[in-house]
Amino acid sequence: MTRQNWFILGTGLVLAVMVTLVSGCGPKLYNDGTYKAISQADDHGYAVAEVTVKGDKITAVKLTEFTQFGVEKDFNTYPYAKSKEANVEMAKRFVGRQDANVDGVTGATNSSQKYKEAVQFALEKAKKNPTMKSTYFEGTFFGRSKADDRGYGVAWVTIKGDKITEVRLDDVTQEGKFKDWATYPYAKALEAKTEMEKRFVEKNGPQVDAYTGATSSSTKWIEAVNDALQNAKLK
Repeated sequence: MTRQNWFILGTGLVLAVMVTLVSGCGPKLYNDGTYKAISQADDHGYAVAEVTVKGDKITAVKLTEFTQFGVEKDFNTYPYAKSKEANVEMAKRFVGRQDANVDGVTGATNSSQKYKEAVQFALEKAKKNPTMKSTYFEGTFFGRSKADDRGYGVAWVTIKGDKITEVRLDDVTQEGKFKDWATYPYAKALEAKTEMEKRFVEKNGPQVDAYTGATSSSTKWIEAVNDALQNAKLK
């Protein structure tokens, strides 16, 4: 090999090493750690993602999915096989990536989309320089109260621009079903539901008075709204 060829080869190797060093020393996108985030909720439930990031790559993902009652799905007994497939397969698809842009599982579009959104939110929490400056993610988020011998309260809280724009409340009975408000005999509870939904929006938070005559339901809804806001928090 001539001296000129050796020079060209050597120059190429030096440039390759320099490119590698520069690319490896570029600004980091994420802080290392494990970040938990919750997707938006609909009438079918929501998803939770725990995303571990190291060296600007997703290294592990744990996904869980909850029903519209705020109960975690047990995929050992859950009757729809595609949901279980999505839970297992989607967790694998995120690993090694820097984003949540993966294909969903055919036949489990809703679950797949929720997993992607939860991972996206988790990555936003992990960012060294967050693109979002708000207190809350935008969208509709689910919350629930603690249960007693009469059931528990649930809330869907819609947020836009750090403002609560809508609240929908419900009760889950001790049998694990939504209360049938059309036949429920205690009128004060229905009055409270309608009024409390308005109060949370007006107050832009859970710090509202309980509705007279329906203290138990009111207290559960206050707790549920607070939980939904915690689930929506960016940090």
